[in-house]
Amino acid sequence: MELDRELSDLIARELDALGYELVKVETFFSGRRRTISLFIDRPDEAVAIGDCVRVTKSLGLVLEGLESLPGPFNLVVSSPGFARPLTKPQHFARFRGERARVEYLDDEGAKTTAIGRIVDSSETVFTLLVDGAGCVIPFEKILKANLHPEERFAPKPEHRTREGRRKPTGKRF
Repeated sequence: MELDRELSDLIARELDALGYELVKVETFFSGRRRTISLFIDRPDEAVAIGDCVRVTKSLGLVLEGLESLPGPFNLVVSSPGFARPLTKPQHFARFRGERARVEYLDDEGAKTTAIGRIVDSSETVFTLLVDGAGCVIPFEKILKANLHPEERFAPKPEHRTREGRRKPTGKRF
């Protein structure tokens, strides 16, 4: 765990110097090789593929020289996407008015999931409007939180023949 904290701090500093924000770091092993997966963001615009390439090249050199990172590793850099992780109090303040899906521990310690609109945020708690009622959740109780867009994908257009019959659009299994 100490290596993960050291790695996260180093990556955050390097990204800050490059003009990016570290949203989330995940590390796991695939066989004998460690995978370091990063989600990055830009304060001024959306993350593009060029941003991911730039960060990969810059961080790859820094991480290769890190003595506390033993053995080979894969570095994966991506944008947070539509279902962006919310990992800091600042994220909840930034996305006030947006829908979020939050898994948290309630007062009895049971795992609970709430989907609603972020209406308020401070340094210690945030308020989620769920079915017309405000739900105040302390940040320390959050297990996982993501933006939860209303529609994830646009509906596919329906293809029809001149006669009005539905036209097959792909393979059938």
